[in-house]
Amino acid sequence: MGANAQTSVPAFTAGQVLTAQQQTEINTGVPVFATTTTRDAAFGGTGEKVLAEGQLAYIEASDVVQYYNGTAWATLAPASAGLTYITGATFTTAATVTMASGVFTSTYQNYLVTLNITATSADQNIGVRVNNAGSARTAANYRGSRFYVSTSGSTFAGGDNDATSHTFSNIATANPLVTAAFTVFDPSNASTRTSWSLGYVGNFTTATSSPGAGTAGAFYNVTEANDGLTFFVSGTITGTYKVYGYSNS
Repeated sequence: MGANAQTSVPAFTAGQVLTAQQQTEINTGVPVFATTTTRDAAFGGTGEKVLAEGQLAYIEASDVVQYYNGTAWATLAPASAGLTYITGATFTTAATVTMASGVFTSTYQNYLVTLNITATSADQNIGVRVNNAGSARTAANYRGSRFYVSTSGSTFAGGDNDATSHTFSNIATANPLVTAAFTVFDPSNASTRTSWSLGYVGNFTTATSSPGAGTAGAFYNVTEANDGLTFFVSGTITGTYKVYGYSNS
């Protein structure tokens, strides 16, 4: 939680003497919250403002400014924006790459996640899991498949049925590179199963490290809200990921 983050938006009364901390919170302009959960808990309690149309909030977990339209929170973005950048990270020699809690919210129905891997400690598979409250779901509920064709003409098809993760690609130490773009569908809806599809390009360990391209898709076979993804390998990887929200209109 950053230096500006707060857990309450107070309602002041006539003649009240404000503390230094209260003055500091006012000086931030827009109230700052660690997550959407702390944002929701900051209004309507004893001594707090009642949430009303026009309220602004900054969310640290997703680095966005939101406004309350009278019925729901929405993220500020240009009216013509098709994609809104939410968050991203660089990772170095990491075995597990986990998004922060609250990256996927009801602000957007669908999300784009890009993944660029530039180094690997070994020839290894790359898996993905969904997160709940920032923690990866590891139960055997993943169902999906993948298919790719290498530049040499070799093909590979594989699938996961009630597995503990979805294996969507692999990577070779010789000329290591994997780039992937995931579309994640309706992850914050507790009444649906989070699903995703992706296209990827890389230098794969199968077919004697031939480069190629492929597609994959999967879903987590539980009806619950999920708020991010976790990527993992048996060794380590280096690279970046970025998350964008698809505009709803």
